[in-house]
Amino acid sequence: MKVFKWILIVFVALLVLLIAIGFAMPREVVVTTSEEINLPPQKVFHFVAGFVDRKAWDPWIKADTAAKLSFEITTGYVDSKYTWEGPRIGKGMMEVDSVDPGKYLLNRVTFSKGASIPEEWTFTPAENGTSLTWSVKMTSSSPVGRLMNTMFKGMILKTIESGKTDLKNYLETHGVTLSSISEIGIEEYPAVEALVCTFTCNTPEMPAKMGESFGKVYAAIGAQKVQPQGMPFALYTDFDQATGVFTVTAGVPVSSGGMTSGDVKLTKFKPFTAAKGLHSGPYDELNGSYEVIMSYAKENNIELTGHSWEFYLNDPADILNPTFLQTVIAMETKSVSGQVR
Repeated sequence: MKVFKWILIVFVALLVLLIAIGFAMPREVVVTTSEEINLPPQKVFHFVAGFVDRKAWDPWIKADTAAKLSFEITTGYVDSKYTWEGPRIGKGMMEVDSVDPGKYLLNRVTFSKGASIPEEWTFTPAENGTSLTWSVKMTSSSPVGRLMNTMFKGMILKTIESGKTDLKNYLETHGVTLSSISEIGIEEYPAVEALVCTFTCNTPEMPAKMGESFGKVYAAIGAQKVQPQGMPFALYTDFDQATGVFTVTAGVPVSSGGMTSGDVKLTKFKPFTAAKGLHSGPYDELNGSYEVIMSYAKENNIELTGHSWEFYLNDPADILNPTFLQTVIAMETKSVSGQVR
């Protein structure tokens, strides 16, 4: 009996000591790791927030290859979720709580038992691409929970550092594509009258010159009090492979009453037929969609003229997330095409 009594006393003393140690531990334990990735922040953000190829780098998934996974992806990221159930990692769910596209991501991680754990990501421009920070916050009011969180901090840090290294290696090896293109088709485009501004440039010069030209066109529309009658567009012609220089005609279809004024010309375009597709995503990935249309034309023995149109369905100034940009690409086929000045 005395032995049992002493064992009980020791046990109670140890329990009291553990509880006391637990109360001395912090309520919150934050585990943070950082990395620089040689890709722009918007692309890294999209990859992480959109659960793109999550299985390729997630350290917990890689630790349990037998786990069953399911993904539900929403267009704006928020409320996207993936769930897992495996013999080693158990059952749980990660859900996107809030985002600042290209800059910040907050996920909520919930296991079969227990409160959700916040997982935060920040994406900051860096000299070589993106400075990434990944944090996991564990909170507990109970002494046992505080003690467990403190004990597991090192293990969790080691796990997410492994994950961030795999993430970096995967992204820098495979890259990230933000865009997609719809099914390709053939469409007849009617004659149109537009106010346009024409310039020549190479690819690096184009964004600035395009903005300047559309500024002149919209200023003329306002001054002449005519109404836009369709989507703003750019027509690409006369590409010189040797110099990389091409001609761009930036314009807006207008109602009757438009007139030539300075650099802005009133131009009448003839009807044309084109192989076309809807590109959804940033402008710097348009080349990939052009290649898809050209492959379609080649496979279907469609001869292209070399003239290409882009019709811009939304204004990049109003779009925070470049994956929402929409551009119709129309590559003229050899039929009725051209313009009358």
